[in-house]
Amino acid sequence: MYLKTIKIKNYRLLTNVEINLDTNTTIIVGRNNSGKTSLMDFIRKVTHGNKLTFHDYPMCCRDGLYKSTEEYLNNEISYEDFVSSVLCPSIKFCVSYDLEKPEESLGALSPFIIDTDMDTTTASILAEYRFTISEESFKECFLVEQEDDEDSKVSYDFIQKIIKKRFSGFFTLTIEAVNPNDESDKQKKSLSELGELFPVYIIRAERGMDESELINSNPLSPILTRLFKSDIENTYSDVQEETQKLRSLVTKSNEDIEEKTNALLADIVQKSLGFGYPNAEEMKFKAITQIALEEQIKSHTDLSYIEAGLNEELPSTYNGLGYKNLIKIEFELAEFSKQIEDSVEVAVPLLFLEEPESHMHPQLQQTFVKFLNSFLAKISSKAIQVLLTTHSSHIANAVPFSQIRYVQKQRNQISYKDLGEFSKTNKKNADFIHKYLTISRCDLFFADKAILIEGTAERLLIPDMINKCESFYQSEAPNLSSQYYSLIEVGGAYAHVFCPFLEYLGIPTLIITDIDSIDDNRGKIHVSKGTQSSNATIKWWVRRALGLKEEDKVPLEKIINLTDEKKTYGNCHIEYQTYEDELCGRSLEESIINANRALYGISDNPTEANIDFEDKKKTDFALELLLEKTSYEIPAYIKDGLCWLDKQKVFGT
Repeated sequence: MYLKTIKIKNYRLLTNVEINLDTNTTIIVGRNNSGKTSLMDFIRKVTHGNKLTFHDYPMCCRDGLYKSTEEYLNNEISYEDFVSSVLCPSIKFCVSYDLEKPEESLGALSPFIIDTDMDTTTASILAEYRFTISEESFKECFLVEQEDDEDSKVSYDFIQKIIKKRFSGFFTLTIEAVNPNDESDKQKKSLSELGELFPVYIIRAERGMDESELINSNPLSPILTRLFKSDIENTYSDVQEETQKLRSLVTKSNEDIEEKTNALLADIVQKSLGFGYPNAEEMKFKAITQIALEEQIKSHTDLSYIEAGLNEELPSTYNGLGYKNLIKIEFELAEFSKQIEDSVEVAVPLLFLEEPESHMHPQLQQTFVKFLNSFLAKISSKAIQVLLTTHSSHIANAVPFSQIRYVQKQRNQISYKDLGEFSKTNKKNADFIHKYLTISRCDLFFADKAILIEGTAERLLIPDMINKCESFYQSEAPNLSSQYYSLIEVGGAYAHVFCPFLEYLGIPTLIITDIDSIDDNRGKIHVSKGTQSSNATIKWWVRRALGLKEEDKVPLEKIINLTDEKKTYGNCHIEYQTYEDELCGRSLEESIINANRALYGISDNPTEANIDFEDKKKTDFALELLLEKTSYEIPAYIKDGLCWLDKQKVFGT
């Protein structure tokens, strides 16, 4: 039994999203402010029965709510029509179960199975914040605040102010079991039933740790507090015996110290009092102190690190924050596992891990995510589904595509893309791309835009060319340097393998590659005498753009004459060398020489032989350009490509 799908409507930027979950761990990746945390917050909100706030309501829905309210208050529509127009935040859980396994009980899911079809193995649960305020109460909100004549029309601005102020009182959370075979067949359920089905635990990103000596960073304090407060049977089983011994020792020490301290303090007090009071007939003073040794342990216990050879200790502040974060996460995982062991016998526990990579070095991040499920299996007999959000390419690249959900932010909404679905339809491409991302540690999932390039020379030069465009071409200056673009070095033979993947993700992508002209014998030759291209990406692109078959040859003439319109497909655009001043280089280096003839001492009437690049290594050429020929001009095809990429909207339409 596991949570298969989550569908969310009208919550913050999650206006209409569907998320398929992995049976074990789902990795959620994407740029900042793309709604990853909102998913966690909404699930926690409905499972805990918290009120909806105004800021939870999508900005794109607010204007419609204001206008509908204005129409109702001005008697243009009925209250029933008004209520039906209100978009309500909701989340639908789809749980998959298997009745063929005799050992699998339905447990807390039983109340939510309302269909009678034995072939159905999914249950649907709808949690919705419905607009339930009565007409009289709703109208009263505006009458109480209205300062003008009651008969005058209510203004849009006034409505906006009142809705913001009274918003939480308009909506009520309702829980329903929904028949998956008949959406109209529903049964009301209680919040406690939903909470029993989905025990939720969130481990937030660790942002408060600090190595500064001025800050008392004590990760053990909250953990020890819970050890002393909890019943022994509610602590992690592996530490129950040690916890009992610690408590017994503390209790006995408290009693011994208190007895001795009280006796000594009584003598001190009696001998310190003067002025004849108290006298022999009156009661004597007795000092009583209560020793709370556990408070001292909780407040003043910290981790230290021992050097094995010298047996010397160092305080925890002398060790990295990554290990502190890891230790804290391990304790919290153990605490959650204990909670669900004592909960309903069968449930769907949900663990949210927010950016666990905080302060961890890359290898530790990868190890953590690889062994997370085995660690949970070790400490808990119940299956825990994990939803892990991350900004770490090391974590994202350490798991298969089937576990990754890519979050794409558009102007007013979010979409979740299942990379497992891409893998099913593009298995060969997906396997190659995953291996490449793993090897190269690529940060593609967190980029605003992508630039696919051939090799090291482009990697060195493209960032400088982006800056040059902004400096010298003011009328169409790209602002790419202020956006987060990812340079991906894939070579001319593999860029096209990435295209379907990048189109699926929806990331605006520029491909910069070489025309690589050859003759009929597949020998390198100047562009003017070439008949074909050896570049696999260009040939793949032209075949698709012109509707040619895979086995068809692609004449160099068709490549040269491909229109700008045909060089763009969806959110991807390709650029390669073009003619400048009657010459066309066959590589990046030749095109740079051609665009900067004076810098390279070339005459006024050069030939293709004058721009040949044969005598230097590509890296040396690029470094020389950056260090010694800083006033160089950018080849036209690269400038065109960068300007195209700049015009693409980061957040879509």
